[in-house]
Amino acid sequence: MNNIPMEIEALHIAPFTGIHMFYGEPIKRMIGFMLVQGVDELHSFVKSRGWNEISEVKVEPWGGKTCSITTVDGSILTFFE
Repeated sequence: MNNIPMEIEALHIAPFTGIHMFYGEPIKRMIGFMLVQGVDELHSFVKSRGWNEISEVKVEPWGGKTCSITTVDGSILTFFE
């Protein structure tokens, strides 16, 4: 199991309920993705803590929302709702 930072755990991460399909070639730095409840709240929380390496919230064609955080080592974590 992964050690999830308390700040992320406090956002009430939803249990895994399926898979997320990506189009195109995989990004070699993509290390994970998580289903969360409240991508907008996650985005606001991360930005308010001074972290600028987060994409804007994007509404996907399938109706969900996503945003990605780039870590200090260049890895990408994508969150979706």
